[in-house]
Amino acid sequence: MSIAVEVFDSRRNQLGEGPTATGPNNNHVQWCDIYGQFIRSKDLLSGQSSEYQTSEPVGFQIPRTSGGDILGTANGPVLRDEKGNLTQLPTRQEADGFVDKNVLRWNDAKVSPDGYLFLGSMAYENQSNEGAFYRLSKDGKKLQRLFGDVGISNGMDWSTDLSKMYYIDTLTMKVEVFDYNKGEISNRRTLVQVKDGMGYPDGMCADANDNIWVAFWLGSAVRCFDGRTGELLEEIKLPVQKVTSCCFAGEKLDQLIITTAVGNPGESMDLNEYPQAGFIFIASAGVTGKKTTTFGA
Repeated sequence: MSIAVEVFDSRRNQLGEGPTATGPNNNHVQWCDIYGQFIRSKDLLSGQSSEYQTSEPVGFQIPRTSGGDILGTANGPVLRDEKGNLTQLPTRQEADGFVDKNVLRWNDAKVSPDGYLFLGSMAYENQSNEGAFYRLSKDGKKLQRLFGDVGISNGMDWSTDLSKMYYIDTLTMKVEVFDYNKGEISNRRTLVQVKDGMGYPDGMCADANDNIWVAFWLGSAVRCFDGRTGELLEEIKLPVQKVTSCCFAGEKLDQLIITTAVGNPGESMDLNEYPQAGFIFIASAGVTGKKTTTFGA
C-alpha cells in the first residue's frame, strides 16, 4: 500500500531544504528556502506560520538550544538570536587556510546527537570536487575541515547507538557510511549505490530503527533503505520532481516532513505540469523517527 502525502505548507520555495522539528512535542517545523533567502516555519498543531529573510542564500538552518538559529549563509555560518542579531562564526577560509577557488556556499548541515555541527559545502556551478565537509565545535568556536573533493555535500544522520554516520555527496550517486566516535569519522564505505532512473540522492534522515529516508532530486520520491544492508524498503511518491530533504515531526515523531524545490536559479520549471513544486509535504510514514538535535552555542 502506497503512503499518502498531503501539502503541509503551500508557500512556494525556490529551493526548500533542511527541515527541522523542535519545540513542544516537536511541532515547530522549520526549513530554509536557499535561493529565496527565507527561513520559514509552521506549527504542526496550530497551523501558525512565520518567516524571515536572510541577506544571502542560506544553505541550512538549525534552531539553537538557547533560542534563535544557526544559519548557513553563503559566507557564514552565523548565529542569529531571537531579535535577529547576527554573530559571525569561523569561516571556510579560516578552516581551510585558503580562499575558495570558485564561488561556494554551504548546502546542508545537521547537529549530531552528541552536539557537534557537521556541515558541507558545494560550488554554485556544481563542480564535482570543490566542496568539502566540516565539523563545528559544540561551542561554535572551531571549524575544522574533515575532507575535500566533495561535489554537493548533502544529507547526513547517525545510528541510534552513535556508532555510524550516514552521509550523501549527491554527485557520487551513493549513500555512504562512516564509523563514528565522539565527533570523529573514519572507515568511509558505500551503503547504497543509487540505480539509474532513481534521481539524485539529496537530503535524508534516519528513523528509530536505523533505517534511512532519502529524498531524490529529479526522482519525485523519498525512499527508505535499511541502514545496515542498504536494501530498499519503502517508497513515498510525490507530485513534484525535485524532492530535497525530510525530517520526522510531531509528538510521536511519526510524521515525515518533506521539502521540495522549483529548482536552482536559471532552471525552468513547468508549473502547469508540477503546480505544487516548492511546496512542503507531510506523510505518515508508519515508523517512529528521531528528534532534531538543536545547536548548543
